[in-house]
Amino acid sequence: MSIGYFLGQMTVLTGVFTIGSIFTGLLLFKRSIIFWGTIPCLVVFYGGSLLTLRNIIPYAPVFQPYTFTSAEFQNFMLINNLIGSTIIGVLLAILFNTFLGRWMIHEEHQQQLILLDPLTQTLNRRGLSIKFNQLVNQKQLAGQNKEHICLALLDLDWFKQVNDRYGHDGGDQVLKQIPKILQKNLRSEDIIGRFGGEEFMIIFSNTSPQIAQNVLERCRIAIEQHRIAYAEHEIQITASFGLSALYIYHADQHELIQRTDAALYKAKQSGRNNVQQDIES
Repeated sequence: MSIGYFLGQMTVLTGVFTIGSIFTGLLLFKRSIIFWGTIPCLVVFYGGSLLTLRNIIPYAPVFQPYTFTSAEFQNFMLINNLIGSTIIGVLLAILFNTFLGRWMIHEEHQQQLILLDPLTQTLNRRGLSIKFNQLVNQKQLAGQNKEHICLALLDLDWFKQVNDRYGHDGGDQVLKQIPKILQKNLRSEDIIGRFGGEEFMIIFSNTSPQIAQNVLERCRIAIEQHRIAYAEHEIQITASFGLSALYIYHADQHELIQRTDAALYKAKQSGRNNVQQDIES
């Protein structure tokens, strides 16, 4: 604002500095911060202009010795420039804010796509890892360190035979249906994602190991009983589940995945289409 006082509110330098500061702030900070930060600046700006019009303070004192216009004409130009710059400034701010909002929505959408598996539209391995860490951090901040965090892996049994018999399109149809079956048997806060290939991961939120075991058994039965329509065929498939749980206070993601994978291997070795667990006591 000192630039506006010494050089004049309506000079090109003042305009560029003011508009540039606002636009730069919108890019770097939350819009609410810039909004509340701009208000006192505008009060000073228009207050200074009013004081100038009332001849209480001089306009552009740096250039006063070189001013050849009358005070009346200077005030006339100041009023017109204030009105014009206000209208143009408001329009530019609205347009820039609209453009910035759309750009931020686009960027957020792109970030979400990075974390999604394109086939099943569920979280991919990276997205699952981020969600796991977020959940652990939330529980630690809430002081829930002695609670379990439960993790499950499911692997579709004999999935290669499905691909061999119905082709990869048939296999893709099966993969797309599995998350839908799971979602019908899980709560909204439970997290589902494709871990890789025909493996899916479930992260249980606020669930004890015993309840998670019961939920997985319900999911297993639902998958077994479901018939997946593809072309003129009905594909039936089963899944093996591994479940593991660790206390929040030392919930290491890598260790939990290893233990869950070991439980899944046990389920495969036990004849498939069953649920096995490895729970920290």
